[in-house]
Amino acid sequence: MKEINLANKKILYIGPASFNYDKYLIKKLVDLGGLVTTYDIKDRHPPDNIYLRIRNKLLPEQKEAHKKNFYRQILSTGNYDYVLVRQGYQLDTDFFPKLRAANPAAKMINFHWDSIRPQFDYLPITRYFDAVFSFDVKDCRDHPFINYLPLFYLDVYRAFKEKNNGISHQHQSDLLFIGSWRNMERYELIRRTEDLCREAGLRFRHYLYFSLKNQFQYLKKGIIPKKARAKNLTHEEILKIFATTNTIIDFPSSFQTGLTIRTFETLGAGKKLMTTNKNIASEPFYNPEYIDIIDMNNFTLNADFIKNVPTTSMDEMMKDYSIGQYINKLLQ
Repeated sequence: MKEINLANKKILYIGPASFNYDKYLIKKLVDLGGLVTTYDIKDRHPPDNIYLRIRNKLLPEQKEAHKKNFYRQILSTGNYDYVLVRQGYQLDTDFFPKLRAANPAAKMINFHWDSIRPQFDYLPITRYFDAVFSFDVKDCRDHPFINYLPLFYLDVYRAFKEKNNGISHQHQSDLLFIGSWRNMERYELIRRTEDLCREAGLRFRHYLYFSLKNQFQYLKKGIIPKKARAKNLTHEEILKIFATTNTIIDFPSSFQTGLTIRTFETLGAGKKLMTTNKNIASEPFYNPEYIDIIDMNNFTLNADFIKNVPTTSMDEMMKDYSIGQYINKLLQ
């Protein structure tokens, strides 16, 4: 695959631009020479505070005016080489033909890190784009016009691998989970893993991020997850914890068939991965020395896999899943 030259290319990025991974993707586009203009989807609504909520309820036309101004600003620039849109299902459908008209020479790309569900249904807008990408295997299989594009790891994970040579031979835990609260399903899997590790004499460590706002919502339902943390970790903090273990366990949401970004961060950092996503066996990088698939119908832990040190390397294969290569595939 040829390398895309982004020097002085004008790129419009519309999406949740303040979200962690979007920010890194935008920065990488700039590092590669792109002239990037970003619009954060959340800015289509006025800032969220009590005063504005009351005002918007009493004067809904002001909220509508704010949204129209958001669209007007985007359409006033035009003449981009690339238009990238993520989470476009949050925007009005009639905005996209106007976006196309304002950028007749641009390659318009719609890409997704969410599976299609009622609240994430982007199918109605796909006809306005030159290319559509998703990380979800099933969505791409069900809709052949959606191109399958797995996620990526950031450069700091490869740098960690090169510095530490991946596998730690002296570690503080045998198995590690780092992730955010999604639902009770994930929490129960963490608890079950904790019990299985205790029975097998394995040291299990987990860091479950659960924002105070969400904790309060679940508290009202009588649910109090133990050992949840209110602080979200930086990538540097994640890698410090990665250095204390050989094996990472991942619990993707059951409604998603795509591989999580933690999958690529783990393998890019040279660590072993245990996952409940069986679709990973079909990927070109699948290596049973580094990847163990947990059967959800018979949830057990492979202690030998957790303890063993791989004799092979995945370095060459995982180079294809860096953030730079992700951008290269996205813009082809």
